[in-house]
Amino acid sequence: MEMDEVIARVKNGEEHYFAHVIKHYEQKVFSTVLRIVRNRTVAEDIVQDIFIKVYYSLHKYKKTGSFNAWLYRIVVNNCFDHLRKHKYQTTPIDIEVTDSRFPEKILLLREKNEQLEQLLQQLDETEYFVLLLKYVNGLSYDEIGHVLQISLNDVRNKLHRSKRKLRSIGTTKGGFYYEM
Repeated sequence: MEMDEVIARVKNGEEHYFAHVIKHYEQKVFSTVLRIVRNRTVAEDIVQDIFIKVYYSLHKYKKTGSFNAWLYRIVVNNCFDHLRKHKYQTTPIDIEVTDSRFPEKILLLREKNEQLEQLLQQLDETEYFVLLLKYVNGLSYDEIGHVLQISLNDVRNKLHRSKRKLRSIGTTKGGFYYEM
């Protein structure tokens, strides 16, 4: 069943179909929120709040844009609200790697993720979100523009500048950065 049909059913009073929306988006929303707030417990709470807001705001969703963009606008707004309210220093995300057959690969992957997180911290908020929405969540340029409320040209420019900035910083820092 297509997501538009699921949403239409929920809007028509078949609330049990909302479980399909949660199942489809929960992991991507959680990983996005976790990357922004960098705290697993806080991310779980925010994701729960997001899906409650989505459920109660679904009647406001009009098919003029994509549901993805509408949903991620709620995600980004909730994360911004949380960060503004709590103004705390973020900590690196602890990546859970469970394959114990190759401990050296796990160690290298963790080190690589830590270095990437350090790089991403050097971007401004919009640059970071453009990269996150494009490469982690797979949103289109139009959807990113809608979520961040910037023009299509700004999305393209921010994406290009963000990648160039990461490459520039990466080549001066060494380590795994050279791979970008």
